[in-house]
Amino acid sequence: MSDTIPHPDQLPTTRSSLSVWECHPVAIRVPRCPSHNLTMRFHLRPRESRDTRPRLPPVDVAWIEKNRRPFDAHEVGSLVPVAFSRYARLFHPAWAASDRRDTPVRWDAVAAWSGRTMHELAQWETLSTPATDVDRPPPFIAPPDADGLPQASLPALLEVLFAYTSTPDDCFIGVWEGYGWPVEAWAGPEVLELENRTYLVRRGPLSLVREIGWKPAGDRLHVEPPNVLWPADRAWFVASDTDLDSTYLGGSVALVDAVLEHAGLEVWPIAAADLITVDPRPDHGLLTSTRLPN
Repeated sequence: MSDTIPHPDQLPTTRSSLSVWECHPVAIRVPRCPSHNLTMRFHLRPRESRDTRPRLPPVDVAWIEKNRRPFDAHEVGSLVPVAFSRYARLFHPAWAASDRRDTPVRWDAVAAWSGRTMHELAQWETLSTPATDVDRPPPFIAPPDADGLPQASLPALLEVLFAYTSTPDDCFIGVWEGYGWPVEAWAGPEVLELENRTYLVRRGPLSLVREIGWKPAGDRLHVEPPNVLWPADRAWFVASDTDLDSTYLGGSVALVDAVLEHAGLEVWPIAAADLITVDPRPDHGLLTSTRLPN
């Protein structure tokens, strides 16, 4: 990915403008798309910010920046503050239909088809490529979504999160400012500025997560997932990224156990120091070869 920051006039205005990222079949007819789990260098902001928008009060957010690891470490702790007893990775499903609605496909089902090993550091580009010749079509047409947990999985996560906070009616819900849709119309006036990411934030009940989005035409809401989410009591923290196809969670042992046991989610436990990318640096190698054979 390039380190060049595009001029604002070159940025897409809607999600539909991102057609360059649409997936195309390769010779073996396995749907593929450019890797969004490579080191996160594409969506970076200029070093000097002239942003004068109001920030969330330090009393509410200082703990996040204090406990997050450097962005370029590309670790779970680069997204989720290292302030919890346990962490988990929620895998965004692939899709059995091109409209990406109501047809989720689990990663372990793809691994069973491709002959690969499913594990907590699995990466889509490897997992979805058959290890040997296969005599049946893949169980998916479209790869997992980046940005955040899709609507097929989000309600299941919210169900668990609600039970593990004393402040379900007082939560912070953030959406990355770089999306093409009018985030400002949904969010409050204050922003959360972290290293290389700024989020437009709305504070309120956890149920507000279901209302994130915009109406491009008519009254039908185009739903979008949150990128950061945490309650006022700091019982847990959920984070995704515009360049990743998984969501990460930090919380208590009981919370992570509950998420792991939920049939509507594909989750693996993970450590705060685990990498979140296929890191091409020679000293790290591919994730799929550093922890488990694949």
